[in-house]
Order: sequence, then structure tokens, then C-alpha cells
Amino acid sequence: MAKQRTLNEIRQSKEFQIAKANADLQAEVAKSTKEAIANQQAINRSLQNKEVFNTEVDVDEAVYEIVESLQHQMFDIIFQAVNDEMHKYTVFQEQTYLTDEGMDMFEDEWFEFYHEHHGEILGRIMKTLTN
Repeated sequence: MAKQRTLNEIRQSKEFQIAKANADLQAEVAKSTKEAIANQQAINRSLQNKEVFNTEVDVDEAVYEIVESLQHQMFDIIFQAVNDEMHKYTVFQEQTYLTDEGMDMFEDEWFEFYHEHHGEILGRIMKTLTN
């Protein structure tokens, strides 16, 4: 009759160690396989989404819409900034040249003078921004 080995003796045996190493290896392979499958599924979903979501077209359209939305606001902001900055200089303040009585007579000339220079400044700024 063969001697019955204890559980501890079995765990220390060469056969058990080989079986345990094989089981650990199989578990590692299974884990790697699951991760590889999950990664491939994520890639497949991404590719499917790419077909639905054409990045280049959508980005171009988004850029166009943002520019359309903001360009008028930016122009207004720059327009007002030029106006605010011009008011800091006495050369562009109407009270430097006109009294209340003279305003009626020279209002058109003042309007033309002020806006001619405002347009010149604005034009130069816009040109610098586009360069």
C-alpha cells in the first residue's frame, strides 16, 4: 500500500509545482487574451465610430462655425477698443476743436475726420493680425 502524502508534501512535490506553474501560465494567457480581445473590441468600436464621425469633415465644419460665430464679435471688440483708445488722445476728442455752438456747423466734418482716422487705425490693426 502506497504511503498517503500530506497536503503539504503534495504542494512541495515537483509534479504539483509544474502543475501550479502551468495553471498560473494558463491564467496569465487567459488574462492577456481577454485584454487583447477587449483592446481589439475597443479598436473596432473606434473604427465603427470613425465611419459615422468623419473627423476631418466635422472638424472643418466646427472650425468654420466657430469663425462665423466669433468673427463679428471680434471685429466689434477691436472696433470698440480703437474707439476707446482714440478717446485717450486730445487730438481725437471733439471738445478740443468744437464748442457746443460750433458742433452744429462742423458735425459732419468732425464725423468724417474722426472716422477716417478710426478706419485707418482699425485697418492697420487688422492687417497686422492677418500677417
